[in-house]
Amino acid sequence: MMMRLIRLGSVAMVATLMSACAPPPPPPSGETPPTSEDSVGDPLQGLPDNYQLEFENDYVKVVRVHYDADSELPEHIHPAGSTLFIYLNDNEKVIFRHALTGGEAPLVRPPVKAGGVRFATSHEEHHTMENPSPTPSDFLRVLVKTDSLDLGPTVRRRIALSEQEYANKQLRVTRPPTQAGKPLELAPSDHPSLIVAWPSGKHYWIEPKGQRSIPAEEAGTGGFVRAEFLTKPVH
Repeated sequence: MMMRLIRLGSVAMVATLMSACAPPPPPPSGETPPTSEDSVGDPLQGLPDNYQLEFENDYVKVVRVHYDADSELPEHIHPAGSTLFIYLNDNEKVIFRHALTGGEAPLVRPPVKAGGVRFATSHEEHHTMENPSPTPSDFLRVLVKTDSLDLGPTVRRRIALSEQEYANKQLRVTRPPTQAGKPLELAPSDHPSLIVAWPSGKHYWIEPKGQRSIPAEEAGTGGFVRAEFLTKPVH
């Protein structure tokens, strides 16, 4: 049975460089980290040149992120939850400074490669950003809005280009095989899926049981990442 596909658009130092760019633990007693007077709050509103909402439904919120080369961004806020990062280009490193009571803790995101993926769970993040690299950084930040089934507060997993599959209770990430010049043939799944082509960032939403061919000319260049959502939306 073929369901419809919706095209959404074009869219390892501190502790080994804190390899997943993990924010520090939350303040005692679960207090919300303080917000400085210079915070822009929601980056979708305060930093529209860097954060752009591309798609949202009950399962995901897909935000395209761009950091200019040799640039800095003021403090902004990201919500608590599970997030999938899909990197669209090579970049050397990015430095984050998270707001904490009594000071800041600089953390470094290690170099990334186009097509690399990272999955992380975290509390609400208040941080600034510095990209000292001579290249920009482009990626999709996918907030997963489904039940995490008690994954824990600090799951951090980098999924290299050589790794074909990663799964936990909440989602499964795979790299559908492709052949040059041929369309991508997507096998049906019992779960809804987000398909992302890199480095273009074009992405597609597929409903459960959906099966679809994506023409090679729409594939971007390097390959695809498929995220299947195994649990129901929280709300």
